[in-house]
Amino acid sequence: MSAQAPAASWMTAPGLTPHYQPCPGAVTGFVFICPGRFEVQRGYPCAAGTGANLARVLLVLHQRDPRRFPSPHRADYVVTNAWPQVEYPALTGRSVPAVEEVLAPDNLARLAAELAGLRWVVACGAQAHAAVRALQAQGRLGGAALACERHLSQRSINGIRAAADSAARLELWCASVLRQFDAAAKSRENMA
Repeated sequence: MSAQAPAASWMTAPGLTPHYQPCPGAVTGFVFICPGRFEVQRGYPCAAGTGANLARVLLVLHQRDPRRFPSPHRADYVVTNAWPQVEYPALTGRSVPAVEEVLAPDNLARLAAELAGLRWVVACGAQAHAAVRALQAQGRLGGAALACERHLSQRSINGIRAAADSAARLELWCASVLRQFDAAAKSRENMA
């Protein structure tokens, strides 16, 4: 998808599901935990408040590092989840899957296929961290650099105590992602 596309055109992209937003040709992707009530209602991943925070951080990340984040628009990124099944208390009695579920071989194979070809992956939330770290340990991320950060739900972002408001907390979140990617690049240079 291009940055020139109308803002909502990605909502009708082929392959779009509550758990997965494909983007052929993307270099960067985001992995969240699982789709919930808002994602199933709207038909795409990372909806409602989490999606609003994703939009906010993409503006910052694109401004600070346009090589890794080449667009301020979510349509230009893969957005997926560590677990494809919809989870929310009224439906399943829980909000997130167990780590053991996201680490199941068939689930990891699905996630590896969705992340294929990416150069940078941002994992958001504990289950996402576990899944992408497992893929990395198995050599199934194709050499993509990995940044593991807290989830972008407002509840999680409010847990960043080093800042007084959401905007400043999201700035700190972005700074941490960029530090992790810079450290990974430096480590690769030192190994070369």
